[in-house]
Amino acid sequence: MTVVNVVAGPLIGSVIGYFTNYIAVKMLFRPINPVKIGNRTLPFTPGMIPKRKSDLAKALGKAVGENLFTREDVKGLLQSEPIEQKVVNGIATQIEDILKQSVAGLITEYAGEDIYEEKKQMLEDMLCEKITEEILKMDLAKLIIEGGASAVKEKLQGSMLAMFISDDLIASMAEPIADQIKDYMAEHGDIVLWPSVDRQMTELMETPLAEEVPMLGLDLTGMRRKIRQVYETLIEQNIDGLLEDFDIAGTVSKKVDEMDVLELETLVLSVMKKELDGIVNLGALIGFLLGLLNILIAAL
Repeated sequence: MTVVNVVAGPLIGSVIGYFTNYIAVKMLFRPINPVKIGNRTLPFTPGMIPKRKSDLAKALGKAVGENLFTREDVKGLLQSEPIEQKVVNGIATQIEDILKQSVAGLITEYAGEDIYEEKKQMLEDMLCEKITEEILKMDLAKLIIEGGASAVKEKLQGSMLAMFISDDLIASMAEPIADQIKDYMAEHGDIVLWPSVDRQMTELMETPLAEEVPMLGLDLTGMRRKIRQVYETLIEQNIDGLLEDFDIAGTVSKKVDEMDVLELETLVLSVMKKELDGIVNLGALIGFLLGLLNILIAAL
């Protein structure tokens, strides 16, 4: 037996084993579409994964939903400290960003400057109207008598006019003065009040909300603690109902089924390329050993 005969057998067996396994691995994904000759589809086309992609998606969905990522796992994840902290920080940051803005800024940002001006004008008109209504409801004559009598007497004290200014005189003058004030306010109240109302309203609307919060008795330092309490209560009371609607297996199955075959191939190879290459190389090794064994048997 020559050296060529000795070497050729194992080498040929190695090449056959290598390419056999290589083709087998490729046939997992190739061809992507059925190959037809006339009306007949060639066997093993399309590849195994393209042909059984829906079944693979269902199997993966079931495995993930029932074994790898169960409802208990989801519940534990949502209640874990890192997730809870991220949620709390996210909400608190959003609130803090909002509080840095003014009411005017928020309305302008989300509704537009025209809407802001329109709503501001409506609010100012309403305030002027309400203030005027309250003034007209007041007993101005009584207020003039109660507040004005003592003031007038104090100013005129020690003078000759003090002898002529009596409570009855002040009361007799209060009524017509009160009527004139009411008539003027009824006709010109909005004009008189609007500049002050507009100035105060503009100042209030353009003040950052963070500066107004302390006046409302809100504690920004305790805001995160309150958000955490709300989140914990929400998860504890609603997690079971939420998970009832959260079909993990169905979601995974749908995601896999919607993937393009090439994308699925890339995903599988990114995880198993080393193992699949090992199978191909193992084919070469087995072919080599079988060729060598065949020579040994022939020699015997």
